[in-house]
Order: sequence, then structure tokens, then C-alpha cells
Amino acid sequence: MCKREMTLGEEIIGLSTRGIDTPTVERMYRKYIEMTADKELAIKEFINSLFGVPAKSDLKDAEVGDKTTIKLDGLGEFAATVHKVTDDKVMLIFDDYVAERPMNESDTNKGGFEYSDLNEWLHTEFVKAIPYSIRARLTDVTIPTVGEMFGWDDEWNRNYFEADNDKQLPLMKQRRNRVAYYNNECECGWLRNATKKEFSAACFAAVCSVGSTDCNDASVSRGVRPEIWLVK
Repeated sequence: MCKREMTLGEEIIGLSTRGIDTPTVERMYRKYIEMTADKELAIKEFINSLFGVPAKSDLKDAEVGDKTTIKLDGLGEFAATVHKVTDDKVMLIFDDYVAERPMNESDTNKGGFEYSDLNEWLHTEFVKAIPYSIRARLTDVTIPTVGEMFGWDDEWNRNYFEADNDKQLPLMKQRRNRVAYYNNECECGWLRNATKKEFSAACFAAVCSVGSTDCNDASVSRGVRPEIWLVK
């Protein structure tokens, strides 16, 4: 059987197992990255040496309704369901809330969800909690919208919430899929849409504990049900 020769980068990384101190190995590897033509490959080798090679994707044949379990460091183990599939990506939503947090520290929806404290938490602390094998395929992290959860047939929703261009996700047509738990208690959770300014400049949309639309002041702690997009 033919054995693949190690790359120079792999040999440098391997020095740490031969008694060479870590700072020296890191300096040598940084020099290697500067010298090599394929910097992207060199960086990938280094990341894989620290965290392990990303697991082979099991999403190639994913279908809406498929479930998986994701262990989040410091948060627990949660089920997530496939809600949308494209040619090259899969969108999953966690079945339950992974945390309870305010949308913002103060009661304001200025800047919308994009500039909220919760969005910052999702892109920092939450992403860090995701296993590397999944994080390596992550393209986006957010929370559901009013459109994805409920659609826009309801006049109250149209009157009070900032619009999005999303249609109701097929699985969300069933109330039981809109209801979520936190610590085994049925709770309310945030949605991405801010309320219209003429109604309130302090609130965001939410899902109440019975699976209907609601809204809450931004500083109130509510459930966080992440929506993640992964490359197949």
C-alpha cells in the first residue's frame, strides 16, 4: 500500500510531539505559512491539527424534517430539525431554546436585529459553543423571522411588525413546531422582526408559549432558538 508523504507543514506540526516547545513550533509554522504558495491549505492544516479534521458531511441527502442532535459547549445537548434544503446548503432550527437572553440591554429596537446584542451573542459565544465539525460548515446563524414562523396572512402581524420576505416554513404550519421549551418549561422566544416605530420603538416580535405571535420589550429575557445554515 502506498503511503502519502507528509507535507512540510504537517512535519512542523509534528515537532510538538518530539519535545519541541509549542512557541517554537508556532513560530516555525507562521514562517511556513508566509513562504508557502497555498496559504489557505497551510492554514487549514494548522486548524485541523488543533481541532481535528472536520467530519464528513452527513447532509448530502438531507430532507425537510430530518433531525440531528448537537452538543453545545456549556449549554447542553439539543435536537435540531432540517427546515429548508437548497442545492448546496441546509437550514436547521433548534427544536427548543438553547438559552434565555434579552434582545438588547436597554428597551430599544434601533438598528433592528442586525445590530442587537443578541445577534452579537449568537455570532460570538454561541458560535464558539458549536462543535468544530459543524462550525467548519457554518455559513450563517440567526433566529427565525415572523414570516418563517407564521407567514403574513394575519393582519395584526402585518400592522405591527417590520416586514420580511419570508414565507412560512412548511413544518411551522403545525403549532407544535412553533412551541419550544427551555429547561423543560414551555417558554416564549424571540423572533428577528422589530415592531414598527409607530407602534413601539422598544419591542421585537416573539413566539408566545402557545405558539402564537407576541412582542416584548427588548430588555426582557426570552428564549433563543437558533437558526443555522450549513454547507452540505
